[in-house]
Amino acid sequence: MKQLLIKINFFLYIFFIILICQTSYAFEKKQSAILQIEKFFKNLITLEANFIQVSPSGNVSNGRIYLDLPGKLRIDYENPNNLLITCKGFWIVIQDRGAKTTNNIPVKSTPFAILLENKSFLSNENIKAEYSTEAGIISLKLKSPDNEKQESLVLEFSENPFSLKKWIIQDSLGENTTVLIQNAKYNNKLSHVLFFPDTFPEPNN
Repeated sequence: MKQLLIKINFFLYIFFIILICQTSYAFEKKQSAILQIEKFFKNLITLEANFIQVSPSGNVSNGRIYLDLPGKLRIDYENPNNLLITCKGFWIVIQDRGAKTTNNIPVKSTPFAILLENKSFLSNENIKAEYSTEAGIISLKLKSPDNEKQESLVLEFSENPFSLKKWIIQDSLGENTTVLIQNAKYNNKLSHVLFFPDTFPEPNN
């Protein structure tokens, strides 16, 4: 009986050692991911890349994206969408080049506000950040802690080599729009003209 208790205690000891090691490894891995992401955004000034976008309904579109922090964004869709999204301040400007229409949306009402308005969002108490790592992918989910139903932004990075691979915008209904990033170039100087909306001619009366 005594030997049985010794064996049970030994196995329990080994079990708890393994559990502690696994917990410690998971914590260290998460901290490493956080440091990598913080370094990425600390060094990020500009981004230009091709993208493929998949809508909640499965429709696929592509184009070119430009980012100049803080505050500037250009998403240039190719045909058949023929849309242009620009931002250089307080407004997201959405233009349909075919219909020659323009709509303005306040930056603060979009998930892009997190990236465009505040480069220190990782230490911002008004932003809830959730990290996870799985199969070589690091995920960072960002949203307001005050409104669980608000749109959230998920950024996914490859772990080795570390690079931004895609982002996912999840709307209040839980539907996802996924944007895959390809051929990314970082911190090249971008012309300020890129971030101006198109000028459409005045309609004839």
